[in-house]
Amino acid sequence: MNPLSTTKLNRLLDKHFLRQLLDHTHWIPSPVSIEIYDSNDTLFFTYGEATACGPVCQSPIVIDNQTIGIIRIQSMQPSDSPAKFWGLLLSSLAQAQWERRCITQDSLTRYRELALLYQLGDKLDSCLDPAELAEIVLSEVHRFIRAQAGSLLLVCPYTEKLSVVASYDSGETGGQLTPAASRLAHLVFATGKPEVIDDARLDPRLAAASRGWEPLLCVPLKIDNRILGVLNLGYKAGEFCFSAADMKLTEVIAAQAAKAFETARLFKEMENMAYAIILAAGATIDERDACTAGHSTRVAAISLAIATKLNQMREASPAIKKELPFIKLQEIKYAALLHDIGKIGVPEAVLTKRTRLSQDRMLTIRTRFDFITATTGQSLDEEFSLLAALNELHSLSPADSQSVRNLACRKYTDLSGDLQPFLLPEEAEALCVPRGNLIEQEFRQIQSHAEKSYKILKQIPFPAHLHRIPYIAYQHHERLNGSGYPNGLLTEEILLEAKIISVADVFEALTASDRPYRTPVGTEKALEILFAEAQAGHLDRLVVDTLATLVTGNPQWWNTLIAPLPGTKPKTGAKLPFEEEQV
Repeated sequence: MNPLSTTKLNRLLDKHFLRQLLDHTHWIPSPVSIEIYDSNDTLFFTYGEATACGPVCQSPIVIDNQTIGIIRIQSMQPSDSPAKFWGLLLSSLAQAQWERRCITQDSLTRYRELALLYQLGDKLDSCLDPAELAEIVLSEVHRFIRAQAGSLLLVCPYTEKLSVVASYDSGETGGQLTPAASRLAHLVFATGKPEVIDDARLDPRLAAASRGWEPLLCVPLKIDNRILGVLNLGYKAGEFCFSAADMKLTEVIAAQAAKAFETARLFKEMENMAYAIILAAGATIDERDACTAGHSTRVAAISLAIATKLNQMREASPAIKKELPFIKLQEIKYAALLHDIGKIGVPEAVLTKRTRLSQDRMLTIRTRFDFITATTGQSLDEEFSLLAALNELHSLSPADSQSVRNLACRKYTDLSGDLQPFLLPEEAEALCVPRGNLIEQEFRQIQSHAEKSYKILKQIPFPAHLHRIPYIAYQHHERLNGSGYPNGLLTEEILLEAKIISVADVFEALTASDRPYRTPVGTEKALEILFAEAQAGHLDRLVVDTLATLVTGNPQWWNTLIAPLPGTKPKTGAKLPFEEEQV
């Protein structure tokens, strides 16, 4: 609809000015009556005497070849010259005012467009999710261009095919691309040139796909001469077709969108690469011990599930929201994957130790005992059998320890004639460990992995939103009552993310089915142990409660998570290494 048809005369002609103008015009014959009517024949202005008589002359008031009003002059002067003169004069005045209004309106429109484009730039710059970016672009295009239908298509970098990532429709297509619109999108993608189609039926390239009158506007999303996708619009509200100005504005929006999508793509690629490196680092540590392969991945999955649930609880409850900080899911996922990276600095013999003494050391003792038997005639088969059994046990009784010490005190004469103990001091120390299989020095080496993790991760320039990863990994063996390591921190000093990973770490160690040296603990028993540890002040009760809710509420998720890895076969009867069962 042309704006002139809705523009009133009182917006173009000032009545007070007209009256002053007529008052100072001396050649108007008297008596005279002047009336001005708008295009709807509604009286707009009157001047002169109502008693005037004589012929009535009239002249149109014209702007841009459109009549917007009529001036009628009644006087005794038979000539129509005054009416023509005033018609021309008022047309000139209205035309000048109309042009000023158009310039002002155009300036306001351009200013508003620039302001909206600036706001759009801010919105796009603050978003790195392609799906969300597509929704923002279509929302702003709908507001700018007033198209009733729109879709944004991006090209897959691997297949080089277009696919719809977002769409909207105020009409009847339900957000789906019409055949003609789809055909135009592929044409624009192929040529890289924008297209405005007044009616798809009249375009030979689209006529076969057209379902009726369909105005279309399609522009490519280009950056560095690469086409990332296309922006497709249809049916402009209140108009028969799209204008050149619409296409220009859509191109500007598409250019901004292309930059935003390219930034999001590069960020995602870097993020995926970083994640792959982190996964590889975690897997490398796990693979040093085939029995714990997949440990870091499962701990990360458990930690992420707990953190997600806690965030949901936080949003649902103002009381919890006040007490509980928001957990950055990416940060805790990466920290969980890397929490054991410091084990790379732990000797493999200690890290993979399964018995108190290695098989080589037991063979040495067997050879020594055979020598004693050969030189003294005293059989030590019973004593060696005892040592072999104790070597495999997880816990020793005081009597077992005393038997080892008694054997270590016994002496024999070697080939040089020197007295030697049946068991060397380091052998006796290892066999007398009351629980687990690590002597004090070895256990300290295991404990050092937390500090080593911190030192390694501290050297990585994590972005600001991930800067706490080294500290989270550093604290995952701390306990709320200060009994943990390496720094004996108390509950208020331990990060919530570290408390979550602590629970996940212990729970995974208790329940994992890919440990060849023991039967996994059932989930009920594992939760019972965790609750006991929380009661003792070691683990966070809220975190344990949340894990219990997840495990009991979604058994299928948990059963999938703890399934044995391919190529592993759980064994029974063996014990759990000291480090994994210290809780």
